Amino acid sequence: MILSGAFERLPRSLKLCFAHGGGSFPYLLGVSTMPWRNRRRRARGLPRLPSSYVDRFYVDAAVFSGDALAFLVKIMGEDRVMLGSDYPFPLGEQQVGSLIRSHETLPMPTCEKLLHANATAFFGLDAGRAAVSGAAAARRSA
Repeated sequence: MILSGAFERLPRSLKLCFAHGGGSFPYLLGVSTMPWRNRRRRARGLPRLPSSYVDRFYVDAAVFSGDALAFLVKIMGEDRVMLGSDYPFPLGEQQVGSLIRSHETLPMPTCEKLLHANATAFFGLDAGRAAVSGAAAARRSA
């Protein structure tokens, strides 16, 4: 979407979230920079550096590796990563969010963003109401 120039044509108000940490995107962001700098990609509808489009979308944190999660947060920023699961498929975390909760290097405020605050913002929910609803759902499932 970045290299095609789609983000130049789509409204900034469009909210997109890509599964599994955005796939290979975080790892290939540097690769996408090379053609932009050396092959005059700017002249073909991409006026800005590819990394400047990171603020146009979110990714989920369903990467199933602490190292991958730390790298994802570093590349995307702590405000662009939110909780994800593989539900209903059985290959994901048994306890959704356990990787974030148990991560040894992510600060607690970052974990809170990943666990709920970023999704609350993404979906335009009232944070107080979402917290109450989440607590009620937790009590029902207990």
